[in-house]
Amino acid sequence: MIAWADTSDAQPSAQADQASAADGAVAKGLTSEDSAECMRCHHMRTLAYRDRETGKVVSLAIDPDRYNHSVHAELACRDCHGRGYRNYPHRTSVADEGLGCATCHSEQAEQHDGLVQLDGIKQQFKQSVHADRRPGKFSCFSCHDVHHFQPLAETATPAERIGAHNDLCLSCHVKQRGDAPAGHDWLPRVQKHWQAVRCVECHTPLEGRDGQRPSHQVLASADSNRDCVQCHSRNSALLSQLYSWRAEQQLDLTGFFGQALHNEAYIIGMSRNDTLDRISLGVLALVLLGIIAHATGRWLSYRKRVNQGGAQ
Repeated sequence: MIAWADTSDAQPSAQADQASAADGAVAKGLTSEDSAECMRCHHMRTLAYRDRETGKVVSLAIDPDRYNHSVHAELACRDCHGRGYRNYPHRTSVADEGLGCATCHSEQAEQHDGLVQLDGIKQQFKQSVHADRRPGKFSCFSCHDVHHFQPLAETATPAERIGAHNDLCLSCHVKQRGDAPAGHDWLPRVQKHWQAVRCVECHTPLEGRDGQRPSHQVLASADSNRDCVQCHSRNSALLSQLYSWRAEQQLDLTGFFGQALHNEAYIIGMSRNDTLDRISLGVLALVLLGIIAHATGRWLSYRKRVNQGGAQ
């Protein structure tokens, strides 16, 4: 492993934060003594090493501002990293410490109320194409940077969720960013679809879906869904996750009437739903009744005139 750094960037803000944690307060996260010691080097934006297998430069820098706004902000460095990092320079072997998100979350669940359990996600990942084709080389950290990770807000719009999730996939599958992405030639108007649907809607199993979070059992291309009806139909299993909160948002955006009309639409961007179907049938029935009533009145009027003419 090789590393380099620009020493002009070597004064970590973590030390200033640590000083502000006086008056007996317990320092957490990057303000802890151990973390401040780590950040003396890892605060440097140019700290990195070159991976011997891939030849790529891997950054070792930690952005304090982004970390302090992440979901792990209260964790100190050694809450996750082992004792092997206590000595400097670090031994090459410490990089193989085998960190696991699911393991840590399980161990900490009793001490932290509301901590998300990741055992289910771990099992899904084991069955994914990522784990199958890259055993030992693909992990949670391949997609999620734990130093910056921040879940999407509950108030995030469908468009924001779609963009965030798809950008995550496309950060590795860069060849899919073009106008005609490989393997998607069967899909009409690909870019329009990608603006309205997440990759995981089609590339994860339909069975056992959790409405709160996307599945991590990513399927191989050949096993992914290509049936348009699975999406463009009532009660679509493919869209059940993405639009589970849509009615509440629609109520805020368009009011009660707009929400009542559009919250059951089963074709994205369209307004066909059961409510409008019933309204349309009602209007049609009224029109037909009006025509029948008008025709009946004309006929009765005609019969009356005929009868009056015959009587004269």
